[in-house]
Amino acid sequence: MKACTRCGSWHTDAEKNVGRYMSCTEVKQYWSTVKRLHMEESGHLAMIKLDKNGRVVCIKCGKDLSSLL
Repeated sequence: MKACTRCGSWHTDAEKNVGRYMSCTEVKQYWSTVKRLHMEESGHLAMIKLDKNGRVVCIKCGKDLSSLL
């Protein structure tokens, strides 16, 4: 899938997880939902980062966030 010039890899990662092309607005909603679900589960907002293995993780707790959606 082609990365958005504004969102870059965040756009591509969201599309891979969902399995379809998404608009920038949908991508922003996707990551907002990931942050909200992580907040409900762990008590803090996710600070999202790609680790050296390419997984999406929270910097604060190290939890893999790809399983949330």
